Amino acid sequence: MAARAVFFDFGGTLARGEELLHEPWRPWVRAARNLGIDLGEAEIRRVNAEADALYLGEIYRYHGRTEEFWKLRDMWAIDRLGVTSQRQELFDAVQAIFNDYSLIHVYPETVGVLREAKSRGHHLGVISNFNDTLLKVLRFHGLDAFFDSVTYSQAVGVPKPDPKIFETALSEAGIPADRSLHVGDSWECDYLGAIGCGMHAVWLNRGRDAPPSPCREIRDLTGLLPLI
Repeated sequence: MAARAVFFDFGGTLARGEELLHEPWRPWVRAARNLGIDLGEAEIRRVNAEADALYLGEIYRYHGRTEEFWKLRDMWAIDRLGVTSQRQELFDAVQAIFNDYSLIHVYPETVGVLREAKSRGHHLGVISNFNDTLLKVLRFHGLDAFFDSVTYSQAVGVPKPDPKIFETALSEAGIPADRSLHVGDSWECDYLGAIGCGMHAVWLNRGRDAPPSPCREIRDLTGLLPLI
């Protein structure tokens, strides 16, 4: 495959978050317990689901102001939970967990694969359903130096598999779709999204699941190198 550009999804592809981060309500449970605030897990889950339904669709309007967005969303949730005396403390504790980038772990093979792909002269990019925090996470883990472009949903205004996010990445790279490859762990968002834009695609199937249809797949990122 004569790919001039190789694009990577982030979460589940280059790195993974600890289980604590898998559901947005989990850090709230830990933060409340650490502060001695008497809140039930079911109540926290319910209110966080309500907050997401009310606010998450607005996050694209807060590109460059993500902290402002979370303040708005989380304070609404805190008020809904009936917390008054430790309102700011709970917000700060929740944000401290989400901003602890050591809770995100880079897969063992990631750096070696990126280094090798970079040495071969490929344009390397990220295409991710993430917010502004992605840039900080990449810097924290020393991955930013490998990438020529970073394209993420909050900046573009739509998430994968919307074609716009792939087209934006290609435009920024200045490389046509048929000379580009995207690898990611989501069948729908990464594989089908990239294929739909005319890119080559590889499904990163870490779980060894049966693919919905025949496709080019790898078990970890080392399997990508023979393909490029």
